Amino acid sequence: MNRNVQELLKAGRFAIVGVANTLVDFTVFTLLAQAAGVNVYLSQVLGYSAGILNSYTFNRSWTFRTEERFFSSTLARFLALNLSMLLFSTGILYLAINLGGLPKIPAKIIATGVTMVVNFLVSRFWVFRRQREGQAGDPAPPS
Repeated sequence: MNRNVQELLKAGRFAIVGVANTLVDFTVFTLLAQAAGVNVYLSQVLGYSAGILNSYTFNRSWTFRTEERFFSSTLARFLALNLSMLLFSTGILYLAINLGGLPKIPAKIIATGVTMVVNFLVSRFWVFRRQREGQAGDPAPPS
């Protein structure tokens, strides 16, 4: 299969997984921040954490098709990326609410959009990168 088509398929699968995880994140965030009156930043941490629980499993097995053990260097890179994205998205949320004057939900939408793009790129080229030709991550090119 053409390399460009493979990359588009990966991006599409990543988007599908991302939508599901974002729905979990938004649901937890909204229930906590809006309905339960929990602090917006704690709601962000808990919502984002809930969203990434399934993300690693689906992205490693379906999006990037890695065959590494579940507990591997890939998991360590995934956790490092997602903790960084949590901090980054919380920072964007803070700026949008406190400096931009936006309500919680529109601020959350902006933070999510920005971090999704960064997350895909770093996931593709660092977290789930191919270790050696023909190893986990991508199928070997045809001989």
